[in-house]
Amino acid sequence: MLLESTFAFVLLSRGLLQDHWLVRPVHFVFVQQGVLFSERSKLADYDYHIWRLCCHRTWVLSKYGINTIAFVGLTCSLMFGYFLGCLPYLLLDKLKIPFLAKYKVQQHFYPDQKMELNASQVCLGLFLYVMFPMIYLFVRQMGLLQIRVDSELPSAMELLASQIYFFVVEDFLNYWLHRWLHSKWAYNTIHYMHHEHTAPFALSASYAHPIEVIILGIPTFAGPVLLSPHLFTLWLWLMLRTYEAIDIHSGYELPWSTNKYLKFYAGTEHHDYHHFRFSGNFASIFTWCDKLYGTDLGYESFKAQKNE
Repeated sequence: MLLESTFAFVLLSRGLLQDHWLVRPVHFVFVQQGVLFSERSKLADYDYHIWRLCCHRTWVLSKYGINTIAFVGLTCSLMFGYFLGCLPYLLLDKLKIPFLAKYKVQQHFYPDQKMELNASQVCLGLFLYVMFPMIYLFVRQMGLLQIRVDSELPSAMELLASQIYFFVVEDFLNYWLHRWLHSKWAYNTIHYMHHEHTAPFALSASYAHPIEVIILGIPTFAGPVLLSPHLFTLWLWLMLRTYEAIDIHSGYELPWSTNKYLKFYAGTEHHDYHHFRFSGNFASIFTWCDKLYGTDLGYESFKAQKNE
């Protein structure tokens, strides 16, 4: 079921499961014991392999339904995407390649095996017991939220505009919720756990209290709830947001880092300062809110002293 649903999710996201032109002429009338029947006895006009693909995805859709396929696809891609996204940075920490090691923000720190194992276990638990239920609840409401699953994929312009919108909404809401998490009660009760690592590393991106994961999940899903995008757009957003979180916690400010090209993108050093000093630089993605509300003054002073 897991492999079938994941495979079908990829096809669904590509717009191949619902009313596609390859499927329409086949006219499946019913499914019985995993065997598909067609009112046509001859499929000479269709490539055999394409026909088998149509049969398989139609059978999976009829057996499991869109919600199940979407849930399995989103959760699996999110979890595997997280750990695979962390892998290159973990290798950098282990190999300590000289021409790349110089880009490490806190040069003296490298996570040991115990820290990595602990972070992996905590993150895996959060995925299974917190994030997956959140995604399940979201998927259950896809109809109400008008999340599109039609066969027509979003245009490149729609995808780009949607992702920009999601990033802006997430950044603004995350900024204020993150600032609240640094209030005395919230920090001592919830946020302290994420700040156990004063020198972040990739796996520490999702290392947090379960309540914090729920709270900061609100900005992540707020954009899609407001916009009602296509399922593929939602999947792309979750993958990009996951990688962005890994990037700013990686501990590396590499030459090709995003903030080298987008000056208003916060980047690793910006967030690393927040972990090192426990205050300021609350924004998750961009620098706008910190500049506007004056919560980057300590960081700017730190950079000025560093450059002297």
